[in-house]
Amino acid sequence: MASTHYDVAVIGSGPGGYVGAIRAAQLGAKTAIVEKQYLGGTCLNVGCIPSKAMLHIAEVMHNMESLDELGIHLDKPPTLEMSKAVAFKDKVVKRMTNGVGVLMKGNNIDVFDGLGTVDASRGVTVTKNDGSTEQFSADKIILATGSVPLVPPFPGIDGRNVINSDTCWNLPKVPESIICVGGGVIGMELACMFQGLGSQVTVVEMLPGVLAPLDEEVRRLLVRILTRRGIQIVTSAKVESLADEGEMKQVVASTEQGQQTFTGEYVLMAVSRRANTSGLERLMEQGLDNERGRVRVNEKMETNLPGIYAIGDLVHGAGLAHVASMEGEVASDNAMGRATKMDYNVVPNPIYTFPEVAYVGLTEAQAKEQFAEVRVERFPWSAIGKAVAIGQTEGFTKVIVGKYDEILGAHIIGPDATNLISELSLAMRGELTADEIIETIHPHPTLSEGIREAILAVEGRPVHIPPKQQLARTR
Repeated sequence: MASTHYDVAVIGSGPGGYVGAIRAAQLGAKTAIVEKQYLGGTCLNVGCIPSKAMLHIAEVMHNMESLDELGIHLDKPPTLEMSKAVAFKDKVVKRMTNGVGVLMKGNNIDVFDGLGTVDASRGVTVTKNDGSTEQFSADKIILATGSVPLVPPFPGIDGRNVINSDTCWNLPKVPESIICVGGGVIGMELACMFQGLGSQVTVVEMLPGVLAPLDEEVRRLLVRILTRRGIQIVTSAKVESLADEGEMKQVVASTEQGQQTFTGEYVLMAVSRRANTSGLERLMEQGLDNERGRVRVNEKMETNLPGIYAIGDLVHGAGLAHVASMEGEVASDNAMGRATKMDYNVVPNPIYTFPEVAYVGLTEAQAKEQFAEVRVERFPWSAIGKAVAIGQTEGFTKVIVGKYDEILGAHIIGPDATNLISELSLAMRGELTADEIIETIHPHPTLSEGIREAILAVEGRPVHIPPKQQLARTR
């Protein structure tokens, strides 16, 4: 490299790291980025992007079941050629990761391939795959090393056909059956993916319910829909061991009904992820403040060590790629002398199940616990013309409004929920009131009409469903 000293060095090139590096370069910093495995990190290579490619394929497979209703007839039942599905996924990943490389070059960011080891004096040693090393230093360092799948110490965890969210993407064929251990966001998204591709899926979750952060009304409906699609969901089930049973796998769990055994061709471990602290051992020895590997930072993303910042899955937080990107920008702003604070008050949460779920702000229970005056209403997709036209009418848009017509929370379950939540996020961020959303003309026929209609329902004047008092009179 042309220089051995940088203004800003970023360790890790996931959506937090590469965005932080670009922001630093935009602010005039001579910037370096270190990546031990692949540009784009977990998100682009084995997380967000490949999962959405495979979920798209699974959704297409599922939607073909309703083609007859649309007047479309196939000569023979559809089949999935897994090798071509994987090839499509790989093409998507390659395009995205190559794009990150182009962005690095376009912003004059030096890329170091290898494991970056950092010390408190802000020196960096990069160990390459061939064992050779390079060294450089930086005025400021941003730690963006991400996370890796958590592997619980279950007996039998190291056996064959045990996969996780990093290793499930290149299977030679669609599993006949799969047991998903973990009912969080990752587990439920992958459960939907495999079920859509043709697997018989069982979800085993330790907690009383899957997707713990969800609004309870949304969770209940989602579980009903997924159960109807054929996904078996078992909650309050603590896994005790994994074992081989002939060509199959067995998962033994203790449940409220006693010990139960679940059998499948594969076991997918999706219990959680842990911070990746590879290369940070020296910093830990030098006093980097952390709790079980999660680095503590302030609102400027600063650690307790001067000139060193941390972002993304390495710190305590939402574990979301878009949050990591914003943290990367905040860290770079502060590294370059700006006074910027990270604000977590409005964070949209997308969940790519079938149907999609998205939420921002408080749940109904949280809002009623925190505020004396709360109004809650929902508007069904079955009353939206576009939803009816595309045959996706399950679910609703739910809004929670406070005393002063401020939006406290919003929850969507249904088609394109993960995109639609942005309008409500922007409204909350901009402190818009219910009336301001109502006064905004929404295009017709679109799914976005459901947002305005939900706000109208809160105000007691819905247009496309009868008001509650009218419903009460007709019962």
